[in-house]
Amino acid sequence: MNTKNILLVFVTMITMSGLLVLAQTVWAHGEEKQSDKNQQSSHMQAMYALKEKIPQEYRIMERTPIVPDQESINQGKDLYRQQCALCHGNEGRGNGSAASGLKTPPASFLDLEHSAIYSPGEKYWIIGNGSGETGMPAFENIDPVDRWHLVNYIYDLQTADDEQNGYNHSH
Repeated sequence: MNTKNILLVFVTMITMSGLLVLAQTVWAHGEEKQSDKNQQSSHMQAMYALKEKIPQEYRIMERTPIVPDQESINQGKDLYRQQCALCHGNEGRGNGSAASGLKTPPASFLDLEHSAIYSPGEKYWIIGNGSGETGMPAFENIDPVDRWHLVNYIYDLQTADDEQNGYNHSH
C-alpha cells in the first residue's frame, strides 16, 4: 500500500470515528430529552401544551411593539401590582398571597428557564386569553397597549433580579 492510500484510509477512519461519536451524542441527547420530558412537572407540561395552542402570529413576536422605556415599565408595574401581584407576588416570584390557595402554582417570572418558554408575543397572548392548562385567568379587559406594558415590566423584573445577582444581559 502506498503512502497516499494509507493516508486515505487513516482520514476515512478518523472521519468515521467522528461520525460515530456524533451519532452517539445525538442519540444520547435525544434519549435524555425524552427522559426529561417524562420527568417534567405537571405545570411545565401544561405550559408546553399551552404553547401549542397559541396562534402562530403571537409565537413569532420576538419583541414588544412598545418600547420598553421607563414610562412603559412604570405603567406595566402599576398594572402588575393591581392585576398580577396577588398571585405572582410583588417581585414576580410566584409567591403572592393567593398563590398557596391555587391548584397550580403561579409562574415565577424570575425563573429564566421557565420564562424563556414563551416569547414576548406569547406572554402578551396569555395575559389576554389566560390558560386553562395552568389556571391563569384571562385578562381580556386589560387594554392591548397595557398588556405590552405588562410584558415590558415582566422582562424588567428579570433584568433587575439578574443585576442584583450579578448577571448582565438585555432583552
